[in-house]
Amino acid sequence: MSNQVFNYLVTPSVVRADAETEITIRPLGENVAFVRGLEYTLEIRERDALCARYDEFPTFKYTAVPNEAGELKFTHRFRGEQRHTVILRRPPEDVRSPYYEINNHRNRRPDNVDAVLAVYSLAPDLYGLRCFKGEVHCHTYESDGVQDAAHTVGNYRAAGYDFLAITDHFTSYASEKAKRVFAFAPVAMTLLLGEEVHVPTERIHTVHIGGENSVNDWFRAHRAEAVAEVAALAPTLTLPDGIDRDDYAWRVWIANKSRELGGIAILAHPFWIWEEVYFIPPAVTRQLLRDGVYDALDLRDYDMEPAVALWGEMRAEGVKIPVVGSTDSHRTDAANPKLPAPGGYTFVFAPDRSEAALLEAIRAGNSLCVRADGAGEFILGGCRLTKFARFLLDKFYPVYMRLCHGQGALMADWPVTGEPEAKLASLLAGLNERSEAFAREFYGY
Repeated sequence: MSNQVFNYLVTPSVVRADAETEITIRPLGENVAFVRGLEYTLEIRERDALCARYDEFPTFKYTAVPNEAGELKFTHRFRGEQRHTVILRRPPEDVRSPYYEINNHRNRRPDNVDAVLAVYSLAPDLYGLRCFKGEVHCHTYESDGVQDAAHTVGNYRAAGYDFLAITDHFTSYASEKAKRVFAFAPVAMTLLLGEEVHVPTERIHTVHIGGENSVNDWFRAHRAEAVAEVAALAPTLTLPDGIDRDDYAWRVWIANKSRELGGIAILAHPFWIWEEVYFIPPAVTRQLLRDGVYDALDLRDYDMEPAVALWGEMRAEGVKIPVVGSTDSHRTDAANPKLPAPGGYTFVFAPDRSEAALLEAIRAGNSLCVRADGAGEFILGGCRLTKFARFLLDKFYPVYMRLCHGQGALMADWPVTGEPEAKLASLLAGLNERSEAFAREFYGY
């Protein structure tokens, strides 16, 4: 069943809930082409249907005849926000191979007969939003990573990433270089300013993405002013015993400065183990979450289980904080088109991939953490978005990632200085248009 996403294109695959919508099923190869004049049956089942008897699934049935373009079309009112399974059944006359008689009466392969397709209906507040896959925490050789900015960006694009923030230690230089190098590249990928902030010392790790300027740079240029601001802030904080007031005040200052510069502050690897102890004391992490210091929590930790458990406990207390995922990669793998680095990534649901839209969506909680370590994906976040994301991982991303793979290879070869060759730019533009065209058809907007 898994290869059916490469055999059929269902457009749109995302529809408005409770609205009559015409659906087109387009076969993508001779092996699954429809026969003119034959009648095909379509059965639709609602994933969230109220069903008391499991031998009586509510099923909607339609019949359709291929049009001149060889497509099947039907119109249906997709009820509520949920996943709808579309079972395509071929008539008996269409199961025989082209040379049935001389091939010892061999029928077509079983996966060419009944196809299990899907459509997802969204409520008005989510309909119109796209899902964008992104990296919010990674490194290059400009700090303690291995690769340069171009290869890092290219390897992530090859895996279908729509946005990326390079977050080198102490500096936003590599992220600014990436933005500059690919400023006019014909590719639908958003590059954000990013950095891992360490002020006043190495002991504080805060990820800042999306700002107009670097928090690290601001601190170095205005150190006395920053020290004075933290000194004034520290006495105003209400903290439990045992938490270092100055350390905590610096964390608050960094988060505030990130927002002041137009970005967001992410609490990264809260349960990172260093020298056999947690680098951030868990009591500090809890207090930071209770005080709403950060804009998002990166759940994809080196010690992920306690991070997820803490997030659940905080939610039970009434503490709501958006979640993201990352790899914190220091090396990416060009040979792996699905997973440039193990760990995880962020799904952001936004109207477009502009910096402003992505940051606002994260602030609003329209984001998910996806754990990806080569053994499949595990999604963490709100139920509505998680269900929709699973649908996208099943039906959208296998194709989208394949279409992005060639783009990533070209971006890795993009010159850091000077203009790219016209042929290179033309190839990238053509490949980018293919992935964008598929996304537009899939979503229908």
